[in-house]
Amino acid sequence: MSSEEVPVGGPRLHRLFPWFDPESAAVVTILLGLFQVLMSALLVYTDTTLPKIFILPLLLGILIMAGGSLTMANERNPSRSLLQQCASSNVAGLVGALLAFCLYCYSLSVLPKATCPLPPTPSSYHYYRSTYFGCPLELMEAYTWSIIMLLLLYNSGAIFLHGFLSLSAIKTLKAT
Repeated sequence: MSSEEVPVGGPRLHRLFPWFDPESAAVVTILLGLFQVLMSALLVYTDTTLPKIFILPLLLGILIMAGGSLTMANERNPSRSLLQQCASSNVAGLVGALLAFCLYCYSLSVLPKATCPLPPTPSSYHYYRSTYFGCPLELMEAYTWSIIMLLLLYNSGAIFLHGFLSLSAIKTLKAT
């Protein structure tokens, strides 16, 4: 079957490259969305510069999972209306992921440098010696930084996959 022929059930996503499999990309997209949702729970009490930032990975993760789920559904049961929903959800996920990428970069750039309120004294030294960081505030800052970096990494993967899935769905819509 050539790439211009329409399958019996309806239009499937166009394969942009020989190595590009939309079904595998949809599964990875769903997993990246799930990771974002799980990481949002870790951000609830960490970031003081943007206190409501935990809502962003929660909503974005749900949007990313919806795009991946609709892509998987279209690969299993192809139809034109499902393809249109797949294209719109992937484009919305791509726009949301690009906005979140910018917000995560901003959040990393304005992350305040924690300073301990009191230097460790011999009586409080046993609290500080068990960690690499000097005090609990520095530990919390490192924790917040690492979570935002992981979100940035997962978001970069979501941008890449949503870009390919959006392009593939739009190209298929134009062809049919």
